[in-house]
Amino acid sequence: MSDLLGALGQAWPRLLLYPGGLSAMLAVVMFARLRGVTITRDRHITTLIDTLPPLCVLTLLPLAPAASFAYGLDLATTLLLLMWPVMHQAAQERRDPRDVINQYLPIIMAAMVFASITNTLSLSGLLRWPAEPLPQIGYSLGIVAWFVGSSQIMSTRPNLATACSELGFVMVGVLPLSAGLQALPVPGEIAGWGIVFASVVIAMVITIGAGYLPRWIRYLIAGATLLASGLAIG
Repeated sequence: MSDLLGALGQAWPRLLLYPGGLSAMLAVVMFARLRGVTITRDRHITTLIDTLPPLCVLTLLPLAPAASFAYGLDLATTLLLLMWPVMHQAAQERRDPRDVINQYLPIIMAAMVFASITNTLSLSGLLRWPAEPLPQIGYSLGIVAWFVGSSQIMSTRPNLATACSELGFVMVGVLPLSAGLQALPVPGEIAGWGIVFASVVIAMVITIGAGYLPRWIRYLIAGATLLASGLAIG
């Protein structure tokens, strides 16, 4: 416990400013407004509580140039935290959990691609761009599949919690995307914040664009990506 408290004390800018704290809450509010959520009317206590798990993911993302934190998340825990608002909503509405999981299959496939290429489940592992050409191709396909999957889980009845979850999925995809951009010959003056900003813009464009694709094409992209990545690392 003392180690955890010490780590929290050293990482207070991350918890209060960036990527958590004020910046995370501002980003969630802005994204929720873009999704058509009326914040002043969305104050149900259950919705606010459901916002906490995906907000934790945003806070613990290893985004540059945030302060380091010794207790990072892994991909499996991240998926569970981000899926919490939708799963809780589905339980209240007594929907079949299999139908809900089915929505997340492209993202789960993309997560398998990331884990197989990086050989780790740690989120910080997503920041390590592969050195060999074939794994780089597989990793790039995984990034595309992740954003295609992110477009599929956009709720037709969004609230503050689901909007926070959707933003969390997009921001997780920013990690490997920023690693790819960092591998390019980028001038030093635009590294750091510039890479993160460019990654967020690209992530949003891909996610919004993929939203216009038929569902079967999204599954096809995810499945083909998983197969291609297996060949790339095999």
